[in-house]
Amino acid sequence: MELEPTRVEQWLRGFDPNPDALLDLLLPQIDDYMLREIAFADYGRDVERHLAPLKLFRDERVLPVLDWHPAEVLELIRWSEPEDKNWKPGGEGRYGHLLRAFACSTLLRVRERTENWDTYDSYGDTTVQLERSIVALGAPFISPGARFFAWCIERLSSSKEVGDNKLFFGLALLSLTTKLPDAIGEEVVPLCEWIDGVVSATSYGEQAWIPWHLVGLKSEAWAKVGEELRGWSETQQQSDRVTWVGLIGNSLAETRNG
Repeated sequence: MELEPTRVEQWLRGFDPNPDALLDLLLPQIDDYMLREIAFADYGRDVERHLAPLKLFRDERVLPVLDWHPAEVLELIRWSEPEDKNWKPGGEGRYGHLLRAFACSTLLRVRERTENWDTYDSYGDTTVQLERSIVALGAPFISPGARFFAWCIERLSSSKEVGDNKLFFGLALLSLTTKLPDAIGEEVVPLCEWIDGVVSATSYGEQAWIPWHLVGLKSEAWAKVGEELRGWSETQQQSDRVTWVGLIGNSLAETRNG
């Protein structure tokens, strides 16, 4: 049994939602050594029990059930910081971003499986860690990454467990879209309007545009996304879509841990 697609406007089709575009690129770059490093993340405990479902997902796209095995090690690698050579568990540089992208994309992709509907995830943190790794991995990952987040909106946003956190899928999609060579199409204005609508329904009268209770631990990472959106808007000719991106970027750039 699968989640029902979210009822969205025609604009989402313009982003061509598809999780496999990212996984087709990413998974062949995850070798057995890397899988074992992920499986080892919980102080080397239960390595084989973590490793088995990770291999099935990489090799056959079998969506694991997020029990302790392998959820614990995926979540630990989700928190990794590849730019910090002293951060463990996880890896450095491109290698570390591949590990983190695998962990985060798996944590999101498997939410379509019935048994995982009611399992908790820090969606804002998982989403921004994946978005940051996609950016770090470079141009070949940008379009597939955008299509992955469009799929998250399409397939996961209707889940009660995801709830208001669907906001972050939209922010990640917007960020990656501004990094595409042909930049932004007409569908971006309705995406921004959708983001604004989610925020408006979520804020409960709070002064901050981004609801603080949703931001998670990686608010600095989201602020960096906002700075990039704002910077992009400042280099473009004025239009409705550029104005929208600038407004969202400016609001997101002000998001910080309190």
